[in-house]
Amino acid sequence: MTENRRPNIVVLCLDTVRKDVYDRFATRLRERAAVRFEGMRALGGWSVPSHAGMLTGTVPSETGVHAHQRRFDPIDPEDTWIAPLEGQGYESVCVTSNIYASPVFGFDRFFDRTVPISPSRRLPEGMDVQEHISDRSAEGVEAYADFVREALEHDHPLRSLANGVLLKLDDVSRKLPIEKPTDFGGRAIARTLEREVAEPDGPVVAFANVMDAHGPHTAFRGLDDSIHGVSADFHSSSFRDSDVNVVDGLGAYESDIERVRRLYAATVDYLDRVVTDLLDALAREDDRESILIVTADHGENLGYESDGYLMNHMSSLSEGLLHVPFDIVATDDSALELAVDDTTRPVDVDGLASHADLGDAVRSLAGEEPFDPFALERERARAEIVGSGSGIPEGGDESYWDRGQRVVYEDDRKYYRDQLGDEAVYDVSGPPSKQVELPDETVPDGLFESAFGDWITDEERDGRDHAEEVDAASRARLEDLGYL
Repeated sequence: MTENRRPNIVVLCLDTVRKDVYDRFATRLRERAAVRFEGMRALGGWSVPSHAGMLTGTVPSETGVHAHQRRFDPIDPEDTWIAPLEGQGYESVCVTSNIYASPVFGFDRFFDRTVPISPSRRLPEGMDVQEHISDRSAEGVEAYADFVREALEHDHPLRSLANGVLLKLDDVSRKLPIEKPTDFGGRAIARTLEREVAEPDGPVVAFANVMDAHGPHTAFRGLDDSIHGVSADFHSSSFRDSDVNVVDGLGAYESDIERVRRLYAATVDYLDRVVTDLLDALAREDDRESILIVTADHGENLGYESDGYLMNHMSSLSEGLLHVPFDIVATDDSALELAVDDTTRPVDVDGLASHADLGDAVRSLAGEEPFDPFALERERARAEIVGSGSGIPEGGDESYWDRGQRVVYEDDRKYYRDQLGDEAVYDVSGPPSKQVELPDETVPDGLFESAFGDWITDEERDGRDHAEEVDAASRARLEDLGYL
């Protein structure tokens, strides 16, 4: 394959999408996939360590990026899979709606260009309305007039004004029993990604993060009501996930959690349609083949027994979090050369796989030789977190919720150990995103080689308030996502 004809490679991270819900509701992508990895595991249970792992193939104790160090500064760009592709003529771009995977935390260092999308900046050429609000003390009519003045002085006044209108509509919908008029950025990400991939003359390697499946959850325009059936006045911020996580079972929150589950499922169906439309658009507008790797940085705990009755993705390495989708879809399926007998597609890779090999997959798909998906199967995989990732539940034991946790997968077993010395063995041979504890089995000696904590600096251990390191607009976004 000549350099000029190398395909575009897009790693599309559907943030917080777990494998079982994806399999059931992302039917279009599943049908169009050329290769489907059924046993893919993430390297961490929430955004910061997982994104660091996706770029480097390693865990927090090796990247230095974790709950106590949320910036990506410790990672040398040369140690990612992006740098070698740039050396081979690829342009690199990141389109992201995840504030952690953005310039705010240094994620843009790895790409030629980065385009952040947020609820206050859906049209990226326009001004960021939340930044404007955070930098001003004006209120009421004066605040509106101040915004209009600055928007009209911006290089893209109409887009800036549109960003303000869209943000205000979302704000109004939260206060009234009406459906949210916009999604959480999915369509904006797809439009921007389409432009960033199709316009350059040469090949592009892109990383995109879509946050619609991440909380908060509410009914929005475009969701399939036959899937969720949730009234427009419901918003998941009416209760705190941390409150659920400290009760026995689900308690009084059961009905609210069921609504969240249905909205989550409908959102995965919505993202399935968004990404399928993106594939069709790239096929129409670009004569260069584009290959999408559709995956997730992690899944989501939805309060099931197998999730430990937990919600969200704090302080956990459950299968609901670690078992993620990994489908390879091409705009021209016949052009995706596989080094296996693929007369009947899709090719299903059923064995254990890990995001540790994401870089190998990208490099292989961009290379001259046919891609061998079965070369990514492995005998062992691991995952790791240290710290909770979000606020400690009120009245909770900080040493428990902030503990380090590790798992190792071997065959159909998942071995677990945490910083407090607790261990467990799980059978993960059953349905996706499920684990069954095996109390009669023990963790083999020597499986976990190093101790927790010796790689965290004293400054990090002191628990710096990372929210104080970001601007007011970013802090507001982190609060809305439940990280503060």
